[in-house]
Amino acid sequence: MGRADPFIAYSLLLRTIIFGFIPALTIVQYFRLRRGLHVFQLEGYKRASFLEWCKRHPRRALWLASTPQKKPLVMTGRARRTLVASLAFFVAASLVLPGLAHLFLGGWPADVGTWAVVTALLVVGSPLLLSAADVLLTPAQSAINRRFTNRAQARLMQVDPVVVGITGSFGKTSTRAAVEGLIAPTKKVIATPGSFNTPLGVVRTINERLDEHHRFFVVEMGARHPGDIAELCRLVSPQIGVLTAIGSAHLETFGSLERIATSKYELIEALPEDGVAVMNVDDPTVRALANATERVEVVRYGLLSQAGPHVTASDLTITRTGTHFKLVDTRSGESCEASTRLLGRHSIGHVLAGVAVAVAAGRRSLDLVESIAALAPVEHRLQLIEGTGGVTVIDDAYNSNSDGAAAALEVLQALPARRRVVVTPGIIELGALQEQANEELGRRAGTVADTVVFVAPTNRAALVRGANGASARVVVVDSLAQARVKLSSLLGPGDAVLFENDLPDHYEG
Repeated sequence: MGRADPFIAYSLLLRTIIFGFIPALTIVQYFRLRRGLHVFQLEGYKRASFLEWCKRHPRRALWLASTPQKKPLVMTGRARRTLVASLAFFVAASLVLPGLAHLFLGGWPADVGTWAVVTALLVVGSPLLLSAADVLLTPAQSAINRRFTNRAQARLMQVDPVVVGITGSFGKTSTRAAVEGLIAPTKKVIATPGSFNTPLGVVRTINERLDEHHRFFVVEMGARHPGDIAELCRLVSPQIGVLTAIGSAHLETFGSLERIATSKYELIEALPEDGVAVMNVDDPTVRALANATERVEVVRYGLLSQAGPHVTASDLTITRTGTHFKLVDTRSGESCEASTRLLGRHSIGHVLAGVAVAVAAGRRSLDLVESIAALAPVEHRLQLIEGTGGVTVIDDAYNSNSDGAAAALEVLQALPARRRVVVTPGIIELGALQEQANEELGRRAGTVADTVVFVAPTNRAALVRGANGASARVVVVDSLAQARVKLSSLLGPGDAVLFENDLPDHYEG
């Protein structure tokens, strides 16, 4: 018995060490899972997209480095359930593995090594735990989603507003804001807030905000995969559909520009026969789709006279206070002078979309001048800010694309300034076109600005390559925080700085 006592004591000590480590590891794993859940949420809880991100960013997936979050994790019910389930998986596995190792391998000394290796794999495999938890919760989450969706559809049928759907590769949110401000003279309109452009975002808007007095419901419709727009249309049944542009945004998930065009056109296909399609004929792909649309009425808008717009503008003048232009309704022949606080040709396109929808809803274009003047810039979308020390800031930091970046650079060039600075991380999610697009952005920025500041490594090589042939000074930094430190020494009174795009947390660093 005396010889067995040390072994028993040793085994008990090892068990105590193993089980004593579990609470500490659980705390560590909790914070790691929260970081992973943040990325999972940014990817829209799409397991395939989340795991693909982990493959493309293995260092970030292992969380060897962490950066401050610009868009923090939102602890929704789904987020809480996913976090609790994944943490429960970890704790259960950590408790069960020592017993299994002892049962099959025999002897606690051998168990320790096995437990340590497997537990370490569980810790670094946080993305897989999150994915497993999401799979486990899918039936319950689907039931919850159906309940909320059924309630929203019943509410929508009860209120019965005119539904305006807005989609496109870019310009959706700014167009939504313009439509919301112009379609009705009183507060009888409701729009999806922020970027609530997914089915659950729309459902939440209906359930929480749609009231009996609302006559119009403006719905921004986002898509990352074919069929996403059709799903939203089945949910809300739009009577008016706005197609803003077809471009390379989300090319990675769609696979081709043709599939993007087909997906966006799902909105027009979903309109009833007495519906109205409002289409941006400045965009060549949208123009071709407009020319081919015969089943519903088409209202064409844009700045190119040769494209045959029904609602257009001319004589644009850009100042620090906004843009002045002549608003023209080519079908009635009416025109009037108008001014808006919005900046640049790109923004006037959004205004024209709003005017076209308002006309389709029964308003006269000439009656919209005051409403146009009252339109406020959408936050982070060509928003002019008077910064400290006499510096003018153009905030175009939201979700850049090639056309939007070109429009923002045009605004920067048009504004009077002592020196011009561009801060950008480039453009993402363009698939095979990403390198070429960022090289072109670097070239344009280097031509317009005196100094360009390229943020984060993601597109750095292409941006620098593009800017090298221009006259601008090139500065590279790893984060927006570092860029702000650099700007404090670069900028002075009379200077203007453009913030073009801001990488999501899971791309920066």
